[in-house]
Amino acid sequence: MVGVDLLAQLGLADPRPPLPVDRSAVESWLGLRLPSDYWESARRGSLLIGGAIELHAPDRAYLGMLPWTKHDVRTELRGAGRVPPPLHPAPGGLLPWGHTLGGRTFLLWNTADPEPDRWTVVLCDATRPEPLLDSGLGLTAFLETVVLDRVGHLGPLPATAQPQWATPEPWSPPPTRELSPAESEFALHGPAGLPALRLLVPPPRSAPRPVDRERSFALLGTRLPADYLALADAYGAGTWSEWLSLYAPEDLAGLPERIGRSVPGPCWPEPDGFLAVGCTIDNDRLGWLVTGPDPDAWTLVVRPRHVRGEVPLAGRLVEVLLGWLRGERGAEGLPALDPDDDPFECAGFEPWPADSVDPRLV
Repeated sequence: MVGVDLLAQLGLADPRPPLPVDRSAVESWLGLRLPSDYWESARRGSLLIGGAIELHAPDRAYLGMLPWTKHDVRTELRGAGRVPPPLHPAPGGLLPWGHTLGGRTFLLWNTADPEPDRWTVVLCDATRPEPLLDSGLGLTAFLETVVLDRVGHLGPLPATAQPQWATPEPWSPPPTRELSPAESEFALHGPAGLPALRLLVPPPRSAPRPVDRERSFALLGTRLPADYLALADAYGAGTWSEWLSLYAPEDLAGLPERIGRSVPGPCWPEPDGFLAVGCTIDNDRLGWLVTGPDPDAWTLVVRPRHVRGEVPLAGRLVEVLLGWLRGERGAEGLPALDPDDDPFECAGFEPWPADSVDPRLV
């Protein structure tokens, strides 16, 4: 077992409490069982093997980002002129479980065998002449071989193992969607507005704090676009698809100063200034150019982290958000979905606790 024999041989002590994981919830959400040696290692949290291989535990960093990991596998292979293989949940599809440090080589299971303890590890590296290699080895045998010898282009590695995160974040399955065919069609192809967004991404089970419009307007010195206020009423502040953070109206007053310290160009309340409403995982900023008294006429823009100035977006906030979640459009800082990505799998929303502000803009 990875967690008992191999990790002990690699010198991994076990001083931390086991990672709290609901195995049945994880496997139910995935729709398949996982190898028993993986579960042995999972109680240690995510691990770095041989200074090179990241073995993900079933925590938020892995399962929350799993749709985007599969997206990366597909887009990198397509970028190299390759056809992506079927990925889970396609029958027998490959399921990512780790990657090399830096993310160059993805490590996946071949789930074709109905018995997960017989799954083999597949290496995927779009930069190599043969981008896919089925090692024919299970997880433990693969790690042993890559430390002692080599598998494909990996190995031999130092005989070490260490925890990746000091405090891994537990994961809970997202709300299930029970939609009729007509509702699914409306969610993906209906008019771009809150009704379609609510079907694609259910609002939080607990209602967000009510938006105090007058207080927000007084703090900012301006009114705000109507569609953004309706979005805040329905969802509150939080993170969309583990990628885009959007803030509550009451929190916007403190953002212009912080944005101004790190982003060039005027910021509200300067004339024609940029008023931030959100931030991507890569620190690209989303907001409006306040160019007049009517907030519904403001231009929605992205201020990319690596480009001076703004990139205009076509449409209002809810329209742009829904179009991105549907995979209809990409934009600077908002990656377009791959043709094989499932919008229902990729789209999601996680509300923030009351009175919290995402630290990425601080």
